[in-house]
Amino acid sequence: MEPVNPTSTVESSPPPPSTTAPASKFSQTPIYSWWVMAVSILCFVTFFVGLNTVAVFGPVIRDEWSLSASSLSMLTLASMVTFCVIPVLAGSVAADMGVHRVLIVGMALNVAFGVLCITVGDSYTWMLLLRLLQGCSGGVMISTLAVHSSLWFPKNRRGFATGILMGFVGVAFSITAFVGPSLLDLGMSWQAATMWMTVVPSIVCTILFCTTVRDFNRTYPGAATMDDLLDSPADPSRRSTRFASLPRPATVREVLTNRRVWIISLYGAGTAVYLYGLAYALPLFLTENKGLTLAAASSLIGLTFFFKLVAAPVGGLMSDIYFKGERYQTMMIGAGVAGVLILAVPFVSGGLLAITLITMFFFASLYGGTFYTWAADLAAPGAEYKVSGMIFTLCNVGSAASAPMLGAVTDISGSASYAIFLVGAIGILSVFCAKYSRI
Repeated sequence: MEPVNPTSTVESSPPPPSTTAPASKFSQTPIYSWWVMAVSILCFVTFFVGLNTVAVFGPVIRDEWSLSASSLSMLTLASMVTFCVIPVLAGSVAADMGVHRVLIVGMALNVAFGVLCITVGDSYTWMLLLRLLQGCSGGVMISTLAVHSSLWFPKNRRGFATGILMGFVGVAFSITAFVGPSLLDLGMSWQAATMWMTVVPSIVCTILFCTTVRDFNRTYPGAATMDDLLDSPADPSRRSTRFASLPRPATVREVLTNRRVWIISLYGAGTAVYLYGLAYALPLFLTENKGLTLAAASSLIGLTFFFKLVAAPVGGLMSDIYFKGERYQTMMIGAGVAGVLILAVPFVSGGLLAITLITMFFFASLYGGTFYTWAADLAAPGAEYKVSGMIFTLCNVGSAASAPMLGAVTDISGSASYAIFLVGAIGILSVFCAKYSRI
């Protein structure tokens, strides 16, 4: 079967279903797969740059509008709410729309957010609505782009490739923190700075993606992933097929009733509580319980960023090579070691505290090398976007709920230590979710 025209970007209708596997086309993963990954990373970064503007411009926004800390946090929560809900809806239609249309819709929402920031974004109420819109942008794109980029890699290369994607997502937060204040120094308002950091990159990335990135499913109809296009068949010594015969959901109903999809989604939600929750609870714990200054606590937590950036590709390599494309072992190791270390944090101090936190964040972040592979590992061909939508939605629920949940525990107990213990317990429980996901 011949591929469709590779220069086509947005097709008018999906190709007819194919029941015949395509002929092998590549002797190894093509270089072009890495270009798809690189452009996808740029699109991810564009969204997260806008998401982080409230955090970076927070002090300016509070002074300008005389907001309380709680009112300011609602601007971030607004984006997270729609970011949580939209993926499961987008995942149901992504396969029919095609990846280019999904990207265009997501980027158009991001552009609308930026443009409206300088037209109606001068009031808290309007900005709250705009942040809901901005969350929709990420919710539309994130599960679709993650799945699409993973399809361009075979099973025993997919973890490392998507681990790089996960690692570089965090770079967006650094970009906002660096560029945002520089734009303010030029005399811009924070609304104008937000516009420039979202609109221009969104337009550039949309053009780049739609003109250079091919839709995998429509370019190679009949191929589930890059595995189907390689010359050599699955080699048991390099690529595990142990779970290949397990039921794989193909419809929305099957996705919602599939045990493994629910288990891996719960694992993802627990991991989100771990990483996002600690961003909230650790500064409180280190300042109130360990007596560190806020500057020292922030520096210590910030030091972990580099190790988190490295951990995702390392986790991907572990699952790709050592475990031959199986993911659950890497996730068990990461969650288990991180859980034990965070439970030990209240009992260590000094230099050992820094070493413990850095090591804990490294192991907790190993899941980044498997995260974007889950849909391709679990779903029947053509249903990857549906599975991805559900997984992202539940993971994002964990992200959004982490700070309020740990804040309530801290308020009730009177100490951030109990929030730390809760995070550690969630890490230990996640080990069992990883084990029974069987991916």
